[in-house]
Amino acid sequence: MTVAAAAVNGFSRFASALATRIEGQPRNVTPSWFDRAMEQTNARTAARAERDMDATAQLGSEAVEAMRNLRSGPGSSIMAAIHDAAGNDPDGVRGVLSQMKPGGRYETLHSQLTLEKSSNREFARQFEEAASKVEAYGKGREAADQLGVQLKTSTRVEQRFAQIDAQVGAEAAALPGRKPGQSMLEDMTEKAQEAVKKAIELLQKIFRPAPSSGPSMSP
Repeated sequence: MTVAAAAVNGFSRFASALATRIEGQPRNVTPSWFDRAMEQTNARTAARAERDMDATAQLGSEAVEAMRNLRSGPGSSIMAAIHDAAGNDPDGVRGVLSQMKPGGRYETLHSQLTLEKSSNREFARQFEEAASKVEAYGKGREAADQLGVQLKTSTRVEQRFAQIDAQVGAEAAALPGRKPGQSMLEDMTEKAQEAVKKAIELLQKIFRPAPSSGPSMSP
C-alpha cells in the first residue's frame, strides 16, 4: 500500500473501530467513558499521522536526491543543453520545457532527450526513478493535506512540509517530465502541485531583496 493510501485508510480504520466500540457498549454509556474513548482514538490517529508524515517527508528527500543525481548523471549533457536554452528564453526553463515536444520551438531538445532515454540505459533508469519518486511524494503530500483537514491541523501540515515542498518543486520544475511539453513537477497530482508552488512562492517572498530606496531629495 502506498504512503498516500495508508495515511487516508489509517484514519478510516480508527473511525470504524471507534464506532464498533461505541455500538457494543450499553445504551447508558457515561460521557466520561466516551471522552476517554475519543481521547485514545485521537491519540492513536495523531501518532499514525505523524508516522505517515515522516514517511512522506522521506519520500520528498529521496525525490530531491534522485533529481539531483539525474541532473549530474549520465545524461548531464542534455540537461546542460536545456539549461543553456533556458538562459536565452524569455520564459526561462519553463518556456523551454513547455516547447520540448513535436512541433514545439525546442523539438530538437525533445528528440535529443528521447534518444538519450532509448540509447542510455542508466540515464533512462535514473529518469524513471526521479519521476516515480516525485509522483510518490505528490500522492503522499496530497494525503497529508487531506488528513490535516480531517484532524483540523492543516496549518501545521503546511508548515511541516514547507521546506521540502519548495525543494521538490524547484528541482522538478526545472526537469522534463514523462510527457512531452511538461516538467517533472506536472507528474504530481494537481493538489500537490499547488502545495509546492505555494511553498516556492513563500520562500521567494522571504528571500526576495527589499527594493532599494532612491537617492534622497535634499532641500
